[in-house]
Amino acid sequence: MRTVERRGLDLVVALDVSASMRAQDVPPSRLRRAKNEIRSLVDDLSGDRVGLVLFAGTGFVQSPLTTDYGAFRLFLDAAAPDQVSTPGTDVSAAVDAGLRAFGAPRPTDDTTAAPEEPRPRALLIVSDGEDHAGDLDAARQRAEAAGVTLLTAGVGTEDGARIPVYENGRRVDYKRNRQGEVVRSRLREAPLTRLARSGAYFRVGAAASALSDVPAALRQVGATTYDAERFADYEEMYQWPLAAALLLLLAASVLPTGRRHAGGVRPEAWGGGAQEGG
Repeated sequence: MRTVERRGLDLVVALDVSASMRAQDVPPSRLRRAKNEIRSLVDDLSGDRVGLVLFAGTGFVQSPLTTDYGAFRLFLDAAAPDQVSTPGTDVSAAVDAGLRAFGAPRPTDDTTAAPEEPRPRALLIVSDGEDHAGDLDAARQRAEAAGVTLLTAGVGTEDGARIPVYENGRRVDYKRNRQGEVVRSRLREAPLTRLARSGAYFRVGAAASALSDVPAALRQVGATTYDAERFADYEEMYQWPLAAALLLLLAASVLPTGRRHAGGVRPEAWGGGAQEGG
């Protein structure tokens, strides 16, 4: 009997789907590039549970924690700016939605229950950091109190780009301010690095991405055993009867198929002679 353990952590990815994520300074766009990078990140996971949060001016849980990476990718592919009607980038709301995705806080004062190894938790916020709202310090403190390590990833460039406006799938204009001037969106790293003060910050630029380093950072967060399965592992012993069968086949191939007689005289000849003598 053998026991196979499944080890991992809980990872919630909070993806910014605000209008500014449509900017194309990171081709093909900030949002599509972020989705591609997250998809590659999930491909590198093994045994970890992963969930998805979408946010702009507010945030909500799009996919609960699961080990079904295929289902997670379906929810990720469907993420779009029109799924959150409130404009802006409220990173604090993303943190709160991420904490809801983890579920209820772990009990700490139950002395009657059997001790359980706490499962590590990490929240990865992927955003351009622009027009952020909310109290970042308070959000970070809430995450730390819940035992969640905050990781952030900034998508975009310092030069920025215009924000396309689409109607029926076609670009009709660029976003403008109240004065009618075209708005230029730029990556704001300061709020993201501030939020990840106790975790790590990654940048997704036009030419390179550091999001491939996230699995290594997650290993630093830790892992715990959350499932174990016992099964019978049978030892293969077919080689011995197979070897015996091969030896018998070899012996059969070298043994004569009939009885040989001296002088090459057939048995029929001996029988005929006896009849004549009698």
